[in-house]
Amino acid sequence: MPAFSRDTLSPPSVARAARTPAPGHAVSFPASPRSVAAARRFAGRLLAEWGLHDLADDTALLLSELVTNAVVHGCGGTGDIELSLGRTPAHLLARVTDPGGRAPLCRQAAEDSENGRGMWLVEQLADGWGHHPSGTGTTVWFTLPLPGPR
Repeated sequence: MPAFSRDTLSPPSVARAARTPAPGHAVSFPASPRSVAAARRFAGRLLAEWGLHDLADDTALLLSELVTNAVVHGCGGTGDIELSLGRTPAHLLARVTDPGGRAPLCRQAAEDSENGRGMWLVEQLADGWGHHPSGTGTTVWFTLPLPGPR
């Protein structure tokens, strides 16, 4: 599978929203493996506050992948990672910004590989995802559709 970013495949309104501030909350974490669990806890608390329990598992999984990538590939173990969660009328929007300039790659991992599937998971579960340069490095984002009325 070729490496690509879904940013060019997402609807223009979603890609545009990912580049502009959305109402929500942001937090910074050190570039440490411990930050992966801290990001999941932050998201879980915020989603519970917003009544979006149905999105908690997918959000935790996708944030784990993006924060891990930021720690391993984006920061080189130094600097801070910023996580922001917001909502558009139809989507949850998650953004992870690291001080590095590397773009994420979605590629097929070998069957016996222990890693390399993170962005593939994002590709499979997210409604849209992409990346763009930010003032402090690279921002990788994903969206999940908000649950409809019951």
